[in-house]
Amino acid sequence: MLHGSMYEHYNKIGGYIAALKRSSPGSTIELVTDISTHQNPPVFKRLFICFEALQKGWKEGCRKVLCVDGCFLKTFLGGQLLSVVGRDGNDQIFPLAWAVVEGENNLSWEWFFVQLQMCLYLGEGDGICIISNEHQHKAHRGEEMKLQFWKIAKSYNKADYTDAMDELNTMNPDAATAFKGYKPECFCRAFLDPSFRTDAITSNMVETFNGYIINARTKHILYMLEDIRANLMQRLMLKRLDMQKCTSTLCPKIQMKLETEKEKAANCDVTPSTETLFNVNYCLDQLVVNLEARTCTCRKWDMLGIPCCHAVACIFFLHKEAEDFVHES
Repeated sequence: MLHGSMYEHYNKIGGYIAALKRSSPGSTIELVTDISTHQNPPVFKRLFICFEALQKGWKEGCRKVLCVDGCFLKTFLGGQLLSVVGRDGNDQIFPLAWAVVEGENNLSWEWFFVQLQMCLYLGEGDGICIISNEHQHKAHRGEEMKLQFWKIAKSYNKADYTDAMDELNTMNPDAATAFKGYKPECFCRAFLDPSFRTDAITSNMVETFNGYIINARTKHILYMLEDIRANLMQRLMLKRLDMQKCTSTLCPKIQMKLETEKEKAANCDVTPSTETLFNVNYCLDQLVVNLEARTCTCRKWDMLGIPCCHAVACIFFLHKEAEDFVHES
């Protein structure tokens, strides 16, 4: 539990919450007090906030991916801020909800997820991908081991994953055994469900948000919450204005990723089988592209919804525009 003179300001916290609910009646704002102390005013314990505009924005314009993490509040009162961030259609972070809690423990996280489940109507979580952080395992160190770890984790398909795992086993059999023990199917791209349209396997999105509010985290709870609210309101407005200025068919960051694939497509050798099925040689790899199904055996197109370089080469072979083959979501 948090402790300190914060509780003398309980009435101010209650007034702040009441003001938020009046200004945004559809928002989810839940305050929990510690009733075991029998104090009057009650002792503050937890507070969850998810504004209606953020709920609506995530449901209508974001991928069904949630990244969660916690960070310390940098005051003498202690406590932590739990937050959840999504990814919008332009592949940028979309802060969704946050909560002030007594600390990172099973009870506070369970309460946080229950609040999130209710305000977003997540049900049993079907069709939702949740990314969380895990403590680093430092049994096997070294730059070479680190690079190999990421090579395995970032492999888009099981063939590349297997090859990278074999390389790790040759380098260090114990490390390979330990890697498999961490359930790679939970964090390696080769095992991700492509329907989520993301290749994110780290909590970088929410860590970016934690850095974005680092100054606010040094302030009293009321000033911190108001800073977060005001900063996000300004951020959403600026992002909206940027998108209104956009004249391209695709979102800017999606277009940039597609342009990168177009450049690599020059190194692909395309052999057509039918009007929609192609064999593609790229470096030492041989891949199959199906333009009708919008798939490639590399799985990158399947996972991101953006044509990979192999697919782009086939699209150019037919003298068509790659932008027309980007998934609408």
